[in-house]
Amino acid sequence: MAAAAVSEDGMQASGERASARARVARLASWHDDWSGLRVAVLGLGAAGFSAADTLVELGCRVRAVHAVPDTDRERLLDAIGAERFRAESRPERLGDLAAFAPDLVVASPEYGLDHPLVAWASEHGIPVWGDIELGWRLRDKTPRVADWICIAGDRGKTTTALLTAHMLVAGGLRATPAGGAGSPVLDALRDPRGYDAIVVELSGRQLARLGEVSPYASACLNFAVAAGGEDAADRDAEALWAEQARVYERTQVACVYNRADRATERMVEEADVVEGARAVSFGLDSPPPSGFGVVEGILVDRGFHAERRSEAYEIVTLDELARLDLASPPMVQNLLAASALARARGVEPAEIAQAILGYHRASRERE
Repeated sequence: MAAAAVSEDGMQASGERASARARVARLASWHDDWSGLRVAVLGLGAAGFSAADTLVELGCRVRAVHAVPDTDRERLLDAIGAERFRAESRPERLGDLAAFAPDLVVASPEYGLDHPLVAWASEHGIPVWGDIELGWRLRDKTPRVADWICIAGDRGKTTTALLTAHMLVAGGLRATPAGGAGSPVLDALRDPRGYDAIVVELSGRQLARLGEVSPYASACLNFAVAAGGEDAADRDAEALWAEQARVYERTQVACVYNRADRATERMVEEADVVEGARAVSFGLDSPPPSGFGVVEGILVDRGFHAERRSEAYEIVTLDELARLDLASPPMVQNLLAASALARARGVEPAEIAQAILGYHRASRERE
């Protein structure tokens, strides 16, 4: 009889776990019922704390697992009612995580796919999301649901995200950069006023857990195995390329790529996008139709001009950029990529020019 009772208990527990995981899979809105879910959040950096704070607000039981001490955030976790444990010497801490029996694990960007805690969750069939996938599912907190503009690449992501957001604001949109260091996407999504657009900077590890994100527009600025991110030394070029290429999946309107970098062009060619999404290139040379580039010292747009096969919109001159100390080739590439992304969202060339010419002053004010 005792053995039968144990078996029945085991079956009940298994059934409860299956039910909880099915419930997790259905969660796709801020307004779904998240209450009572047991969620383990890995990491207590900006993204990890933001995830924990968000999930507590949604009514989940949250346990934060972190290896790096952070007295201020630990105190805040206690204040909001989240559980926590620190694992300085034994980052695996599998026993602690198993005892918590999470229905869902949310991993911060610093926790790679091969981390023992992530591997344990995957082996036990527990869903593992990143902060970006969680954010995508929660993007409708306010009626003003933002379009996502996603940026990947080895160099220039932060600058291009800042530029793109600055251009969107110049076009009359409420926009912000997010996803980079210190600016979690979940913080932006919880702003009670909402945004028209969020420019999301994505690291390799965030791209690995992208979920079903469907960007309005997307860009991979460049690709180089030598600068391939956190795990480049242990991974082959094709795996790194495929990781960066995920930024283009399910893109709705425009896939922006670097035409001087064949690897990014191939990403666009092979991407599974929403029907009607266009490929738009940028580069320092004279642009083809559907491209942004430089002609006789002028940055021009042939990507969104109605007569792009024969004409181009002028944006700014290299001389104007030089006076603002913005004329280096890498910066010009960032400006062209940002212009293409902003134009995809409807910002006019004159508004982009205004944003660029005011960028140097605006960036100094932020400092």
